[in-house]
Amino acid sequence: RLSRKKPLQLLPAASFRGLLLRGFAVVRRGFGVLPGAVAALREGCEAHLLALLEEWGLCALHAKRAAVRTADLSLVRCLRVKRG
Repeated sequence: RLSRKKPLQLLPAASFRGLLLRGFAVVRRGFGVLPGAVAALREGCEAHLLALLEEWGLCALHAKRAAVRTADLSLVRCLRVKRG
């Protein structure tokens, strides 16, 4: 039983689905999204967010600080744009 742990989920499923459906409602009324598509989009968003937070922490570590700053986030976003 211990080997079958649930994966870490950063974004609450119901909140993410509601946000997604509200976003689609702006584009087109009555637009539906399959549960598998919602799960895939959520997983992709979580992976992107986690990578962003890791790079944000690395910027603070490089500056020999224990806490992150908003300037670190700006630097991460700038570096991501330049990397492509």
